[in-house]
Amino acid sequence: MVIPIISKDFYKISYNFKFYINFIDDIKNAVFIGNEEIENLTKEMNSSLNFPIKYINEKILLDVNKIKKLIKKRNETAVKRSGWYIQQFLKMIYSNITQDKFYLVWDSDTIPAKKVKMFKNNGKPFFDVKTEYFEPYFITMKNIFPELGKKYDYSFISEHMIINTKLMKNMINRISDNNNLIGNTWYEKIINNIEINYLSQSGFSEFETYGTFVKQHYRLAYSIRPWKSLRFGNLYFNPKSLTDYDIKRISRYYYCISFENWG
Repeated sequence: MVIPIISKDFYKISYNFKFYINFIDDIKNAVFIGNEEIENLTKEMNSSLNFPIKYINEKILLDVNKIKKLIKKRNETAVKRSGWYIQQFLKMIYSNITQDKFYLVWDSDTIPAKKVKMFKNNGKPFFDVKTEYFEPYFITMKNIFPELGKKYDYSFISEHMIINTKLMKNMINRISDNNNLIGNTWYEKIINNIEINYLSQSGFSEFETYGTFVKQHYRLAYSIRPWKSLRFGNLYFNPKSLTDYDIKRISRYYYCISFENWG
């Protein structure tokens, strides 16, 4: 389970990690990706759990400062959204360093509420899908992959995704090898293909892009499963004091609960 995270969000996981261990099948360890502050927080968490937890410095995977400069160069006001893009790129680039066939990426503000399997009995992973639609994601997607776009009546955006390492590498390589896209790296090419007026908002979705790419080119690689989650959990619960009873109530209707900072 791979979780890009910033220090101010770490408490949401550290207070509730037992739910991750109890409810998410098939994970053998957790990998936190972030800055140096996360390393210390991970060490503290490691000492109190009987579960393998690893830390990776985000700068080993990506040139974080370069990404911020690229975004600022295109739209100075968009630099405040750099972290949002960086965490997406981290989820993607992890495919370059893992030896596992699959890895699960999970949003740091989301807590599972019930037992859930990420694979069918035949070993095929699930795409857990919802119903939202945000046009800028598909504009960027089509700028990068002209054959793609809004093709399905569901959204691949969820609070998590099982990534097929090989297929993610294939997608990144397609971007890197496309000389028609301006940029020296795959992430620069993505940034350059986000419309400037969307760059300071939400101009790219790694989940929507990967899901559409895989469904279009490897249509039998995943099974589709509807997914229900409770957003804006801050309105109903405190992540520092979630109880087993709270989780049981949530699980009657939802698979997980999110504590979004702006919710």
